Amino acid sequence: MTRGLTDRQAQVLEFIQQFLNEQGYPPTVREVAARFGFRSPRAAHDHMKALEKKGFLRSEPGLPRALNVIGPPRGIPVLGRIAAGAPILAVEEAEEHLDLEADFFGSGRFFALKVRGESMIGDHIQDGDLVIIRSQDQARPGEVVAVLVDDEVTLKHFHPVRDGVELRAANPAVPTLLVGPDRPLRVLGVMAGLVRRS
Repeated sequence: MTRGLTDRQAQVLEFIQQFLNEQGYPPTVREVAARFGFRSPRAAHDHMKALEKKGFLRSEPGLPRALNVIGPPRGIPVLGRIAAGAPILAVEEAEEHLDLEADFFGSGRFFALKVRGESMIGDHIQDGDLVIIRSQDQARPGEVVAVLVDDEVTLKHFHPVRDGVELRAANPAVPTLLVGPDRPLRVLGVMAGLVRRS
């Protein structure tokens, strides 16, 4: 499956590329709908819009066959939301891509998560910020990490202790979360940067 696409979106993209190669111009929405047996052109339109939003297609408004396949998007994928407070499940499908070169943050693979909540406000991480995470499964004590706990993702300071791991906020009003050995905890990555949109 093409990274960041559902199976059906990848099939639609492949059909559009093949049609473009063979005909010299892209298919219409109705031709896409007919190829996949969609009951209505609306379903084809929705798939094509999703491909456009994810950066795989570009269309020219007002022109029926002005559609270009532009390949997978560059930049850092935004995978969903992360709680700086109560954990929120992160969506493992890119919502968008930040127009940033990953090597700006050093080596490795990176993704971004949208912050919700104010438990990391003491580290100047605010609600609505995008945190850039270097994907890795280990962290050093004190690092700010994205961790998966009980199938939910949160952003906290990582502190191994005798009884497990303490996930500490940077806000005195938010209690420390102790994750014992009986609860699954997975480090998704370590914070490498922050993007604040005005």
